[in-house]
Amino acid sequence: MEKSIQDKFELNAAEIDRCVEDTADMLSKEKIDQKDAVRLRFILEETILKYRDALSEKAVASLRFSRFFGAFRISLRVKGESFDPFKDNDPSEISVMDSLLSNFDTVNRAWRYRSGSNLVTFTVAKKRRVNLLVTILLGILIGAAVGSLVTLLLPDTAPVIAARIISPLTNAFTGLLCVMATIMCFGAIVLGIVRLGDISTFSNIGRKIIRSFLIVAFALTLLNTLWMIPGMTFGMSSTVSIDFYDFFDILIDFVPNNILSPILEFNSVHIIIIGVMFGITMLKMGQKADRLTEVFDEVNTVAILTNSSLNHFISIYVGMMVCGLIMSGQLAVLSGFWKLLLIVVAGEAVTLIAYTAVVCIRLKVSVRRYLRKLLPAFMISLSSASVGAAFTTTIDTLIGPLGVDSDFAPLAYNLGGILFRPGYCIVFTACSLFTANLYGVEVTWAWLLAAFLLSFILSVATPPVIGGTTVCFSILFSQLGINAEALAVIISVNAVFEFLTVAVNNYCLQSQIVLLGSNLGKLDRDRLRG
Repeated sequence: MEKSIQDKFELNAAEIDRCVEDTADMLSKEKIDQKDAVRLRFILEETILKYRDALSEKAVASLRFSRFFGAFRISLRVKGESFDPFKDNDPSEISVMDSLLSNFDTVNRAWRYRSGSNLVTFTVAKKRRVNLLVTILLGILIGAAVGSLVTLLLPDTAPVIAARIISPLTNAFTGLLCVMATIMCFGAIVLGIVRLGDISTFSNIGRKIIRSFLIVAFALTLLNTLWMIPGMTFGMSSTVSIDFYDFFDILIDFVPNNILSPILEFNSVHIIIIGVMFGITMLKMGQKADRLTEVFDEVNTVAILTNSSLNHFISIYVGMMVCGLIMSGQLAVLSGFWKLLLIVVAGEAVTLIAYTAVVCIRLKVSVRRYLRKLLPAFMISLSSASVGAAFTTTIDTLIGPLGVDSDFAPLAYNLGGILFRPGYCIVFTACSLFTANLYGVEVTWAWLLAAFLLSFILSVATPPVIGGTTVCFSILFSQLGINAEALAVIISVNAVFEFLTVAVNNYCLQSQIVLLGSNLGKLDRDRLRG
């Protein structure tokens, strides 16, 4: 359904007032939330005024309203020279637009220039009537209750139901989420680079992001290693040699063999490599890439809206994941390794507390409010052990409640997805040192140095695909001389660790992006504190 509000009008005061009033009436008839309608009205008016100042009062424009995949869309077309109303041409002026958009996290805005006209669109997603965190917690409680009840009444049948019914359903839904997240991941990295404006800006920001991630990962691995040293039993000499060819093989695996495998496997390493290549090329092309940017923008919008529809079922999905975990008996693999469980949980809990404290103290944020903003994405990651499942919620949280710049957030999040996994820093060091001591492996300072370096490198190089950590554990244990029996146990135990580890990775990554955004001037502190 599409409706023309004003086919043609000039950008003078009288025409602008009439156009804005007609828009307000139409939004009221469509039953848009009153607060959102007021905000959208001011955003539209500010956009039209920017075009009047950039072009002239005689410039001709048109305004249309339509439904786009169930969402509301307002399209403003202005004939004349190319002008991006969202570009930071004058910081004193753009602050007005940024302030309006920062308080309106249900709108997706876009601009493009084609055939002598500027086209600005505002796509307004429907608001959730129920708090996402509440529905997720409810899903977890129901899933745990059902899983426990079925396991109690049908102890022999419960694992079969988990493997033959629940697991295929949750895997199918995870696949849908990952497909949408893959498209959004690729689109976000490309559009994020293009919207930076020039290649020097990308180089400067990208270098700072990567350097920050690597420094923190190195520090976390070192601290976790030092923390476990007092409990280690040391030998006299080292018999461990380090074969760095395995690392070279991992680096080679980062290069995609074709353009389809990254999408089918949701391999974020390959997706980002291809996305960066596309983005840099389009950045160099300048205005020649405007039409391609338009395509990416539309595809990304469709993926976002589709994924928003899928998120209506996220509480059911989370509940089924918890139910299947209990019915399959995966929690039983922790028997005998309770100490390692405590070490990993303690290490990751300290990391979460430290990040929360740093953000709240440095940026003067209420701890309660900060935790409430990050909990939805944390709970999705914790219950599904999937970055893809929490992708949309995470990006929405960064751009909306946390106040990170809408172009900077996807770029930093996608780069952090392959370089920054603090949970793995803890898991790799804890598992290697704990099992070495438990199984009587001779530990020397040289061995400890090898374990530290291997854990750090593998935490960065872990392939973000199913079985990625298994490959890394195999390399880690074989290089450190830990036997196959220990490897088999750790791989089983890691099936449980993975849930908490993925959630910790996602939480810490969001916190690191907030800190980075503050340092680079890409953070709205008022919205973060609100």
